Amino acid sequence: MSTPLIIGTRASELALRQTEQVERSLSGHHSGLPIVRKLIRTAGDRCANLPLAEIPKAAGVGRGVFSAAIQQALLAGEIDCAVHSLKDLPGETDPRLDIAATLPRADIHDVLVLKQGANPENLTIGTGSVRRRVLARAYWGAGVLIKEMRGNVPTRLRKLAADAGLSGILLSRAGLTRLGYTEPALTIDGIRLICIDLPRDSFTPAAGQGTIAVQIRRNDTRTREIVSCLDDPITHICSRTERAFLCRLQADCSTPVGAYARVINGSITFRVLHCGPDGILRRVVARGPAESPEDVASLAVGLLQEYQRD
Repeated sequence: MSTPLIIGTRASELALRQTEQVERSLSGHHSGLPIVRKLIRTAGDRCANLPLAEIPKAAGVGRGVFSAAIQQALLAGEIDCAVHSLKDLPGETDPRLDIAATLPRADIHDVLVLKQGANPENLTIGTGSVRRRVLARAYWGAGVLIKEMRGNVPTRLRKLAADAGLSGILLSRAGLTRLGYTEPALTIDGIRLICIDLPRDSFTPAAGQGTIAVQIRRNDTRTREIVSCLDDPITHICSRTERAFLCRLQADCSTPVGAYARVINGSITFRVLHCGPDGILRRVVARGPAESPEDVASLAVGLLQEYQRD
């Protein structure tokens, strides 16, 4: 029997579904490859009752509240590769690590999961994302109320159903789909919920939203060769663009920022948004050749800086 490939991941239901997708793809390409899964608890999992922006200080982890513990296990040689939701990875990570594969990107839309019969003129919406908070206020106006909400997707759906004062919650379409919530309407604990895709131009997604990433030690040629079959070239270019933007902007989970790159006919179209300390929401579009994703990211940062000076 060949040496098993040890995969590290979080224990949330969504993380497990994503890891299963990776494992199925690997087994399809490498018949007989033994795969071992190792579950790792992260700071974000341990501090489930804290707002995301408060976890780094409380847990002493810096950036990467959902990824730092997994990366530590990778560096220690306890696992061979890690499966992440790419949007959970900080733009700048340990140089000893590398994203060896990004699977084909899923739907990038944010979704409003709304109670049937809720008053659209008087919304109270739950989310733990600072990006979604800013965009919700820009989209629905100052009258919308935002309630702090965290937890995995099924937990948030149950919280929505149970809270009479809550109109809806904001989730990602990719996460809902991977968990099997594919219908336009759901019934959770007897409460009817409607899933509404929000406009991509108004709700610019988080960098990496919808993308599953496989991370390895940079010098691990065996694992790189094994997981290379998973990599989607277009998604990889878009991921490099979005992550380079986060890195250059020095953004973390407390930064209201969105980034969405597309590759069309060999060219990157990169839409970003950023809300600075002045509370102004700024959107810019950068374009450039697909072979230069980092340059396109730098251009986007430069355009934002010009916007701020104006």
